[in-house]
Amino acid sequence: MSEKREILGVRMDCLSAKETMVCAMRFMEDVPVDTIEIITMETLMNCRDNGAWMSHAEKMGLILPGDPEMLDGSEPGDGVRDKEIRNRTFLKMFIRYLQKNRKRVYLLAPDEAEMTKLTGALCRPGHEIYITGRALLSETEGREEEVINEINGTETDCIISVLPSPYQEMFIGRNRSLLNVKLWLGCGAVPADMKRENFLSRASRFFQRFMFRRQMERQQKK
Repeated sequence: MSEKREILGVRMDCLSAKETMVCAMRFMEDVPVDTIEIITMETLMNCRDNGAWMSHAEKMGLILPGDPEMLDGSEPGDGVRDKEIRNRTFLKMFIRYLQKNRKRVYLLAPDEAEMTKLTGALCRPGHEIYITGRALLSETEGREEEVINEINGTETDCIISVLPSPYQEMFIGRNRSLLNVKLWLGCGAVPADMKRENFLSRASRFFQRFMFRRQMERQQKK
């Protein structure tokens, strides 16, 4: 398996989709809860100066780059990884694994709109996932204990979260020892963009790429 690579101060696991699946299936074998976080350019640029976020991120089982631009393409195999990241290959493989093995999944989202997007990305006709529960969660509501108790009462195997960063990483960092599940998959807004991008999303990504490359260049000069 590939070694970790530091990207804007965060050490990330630059694995192939198959290597990541091997880790995920191993994580699903037993408790305590293991963690996989998919971190995008936007999250990294917005959160890298947040010390508390960095502390929690460093303790994740796997941290995966969520955008192909986060790899510099200088190492053998990066072209394959770029394509897999762009196509969300690991997520698609993992969803098929959950479906085939009837794994029990609990969904976390910040609001109804994001929950609808997440459910739509996961549940296709004839390929449904066994969803044990759903919860809308925000940092200001003070519902964490209630949601944790609900999750622990459902015999869930895996939590899939699209909570916004830095709250997503702070939530699992604070509550990891309290959750009776096998795997946490934090993927932010990633599942929603598994469908074809429109003009506005492409324009947004172009701007993000520009800003990210500038920050990478500054880091390299230091």
